[in-house]
Amino acid sequence: MLEFLKKNPVTFAMGHFVKERYRDLVCLRNFRQERNIPRPEGAVRVGFLCQYIPAWQKVAPIYEKMRTDPRFDPVLICVPSEQVMAKEGFAGNPENDTYDYFVSHGYEAINALTGADTWLDLQTLGLSYIFYPRPYNHLLPAPYHTRLVSRYCRICIVLYGISFAQEDMHTSLNRDFMSCVYYYFAETPFTRDENRRINRLLHSLGMQKSVFLGLPVLEALHGKKDAASAAWDFSKNDFRVIWTPRWTTDKALGGSNFFTYYEELLKFAAEHPDMDFLHRPHPLALTHFQQTGELTAEQAEAYLDACRTLPNVEMDRLPEYETTLWGSSVLVSDISGIMVEYFSTGKPIIFCATNMELDLTPYFARMLEGCYVVNSKEELFDTLSMLKNGQDPLAETRKALIREILGDLQGSPSTEIMEAIAEDRLMK
Repeated sequence: MLEFLKKNPVTFAMGHFVKERYRDLVCLRNFRQERNIPRPEGAVRVGFLCQYIPAWQKVAPIYEKMRTDPRFDPVLICVPSEQVMAKEGFAGNPENDTYDYFVSHGYEAINALTGADTWLDLQTLGLSYIFYPRPYNHLLPAPYHTRLVSRYCRICIVLYGISFAQEDMHTSLNRDFMSCVYYYFAETPFTRDENRRINRLLHSLGMQKSVFLGLPVLEALHGKKDAASAAWDFSKNDFRVIWTPRWTTDKALGGSNFFTYYEELLKFAAEHPDMDFLHRPHPLALTHFQQTGELTAEQAEAYLDACRTLPNVEMDRLPEYETTLWGSSVLVSDISGIMVEYFSTGKPIIFCATNMELDLTPYFARMLEGCYVVNSKEELFDTLSMLKNGQDPLAETRKALIREILGDLQGSPSTEIMEAIAEDRLMK
């Protein structure tokens, strides 16, 4: 059948068109059904579906403001991470690492896991709106897929990262998830416009909203500028380097320099005891590399052991990283969402090129003009030494680009998002 469709592109295009229109009709039905549900008077109940802890700070400022506003009644609903749900025997011995994390950090939260592979019915919570952590239905329990939840609740999302490539953007804005999102608080005007284009029918009918009101994560980040960071407790030096390699070597997904630099960076650290290095690979990186056969279990353990052994190197396993960024001097990174947050601090970024097979968004291409782009270990180490010696020729360029790209960092995007929901509720 697939070969037939490949040989008959007109038939394939027609099939795709019919599928997309059917999706529109399903979502339109869901949105209309949701609008007919009577809502109680009083505070608006807003759910925050928590599963991916590193994404929490993207919406935490919204939650915190709603907690102190009598117009809102926010609630945290914790779903186990996909790593825990994928464990052998999870169904028979369920655990909820996300719930444990939030409770241990003093939050009042609801455990979405009610038994062996049984889940809380969100509809019983009386939610009017719910924020999702990531735009991927396949990582969530089936009852929480957007096509089901949008029947009785208005789904909102603040994406946990900024798309640096057209491919990433279309992955994040996938229609399986986003076509059922009511309110998309976009991370850039560019992605706002793209989501309006992708879901043009639902936007034209007023069933979806895509707006750009700023980045709450930067608000959260800058609110922790002077806080202490536990990640740097090992540090004895003033010059501190964070390294954030990507989780995949697939150049179509941005590529990773993990294998290019992990051994070399350890050698460099051993030769430069006057610098401290915090390694923060993507949480999936080491596991993924072992699954693909690119890294053996023995090699992974040797790497982790070297990080433990060298006095000026540490592996960062903390789920939160805002104070860690402020405590550093420079970020060395592959393509990563953390780059935008770090860029906003004004500190230098060394971007490790990967010969990416990507069509970069204008947003990221402009940001790279304020980053040091390196293509080899020699260039990387020379740039680190230059910055260690106090030379930072791109400092003024970064300042100008921060104003141009990120706008007013003194504003409050979380307040604007909260007010947008309050106004939307009144329009019901």
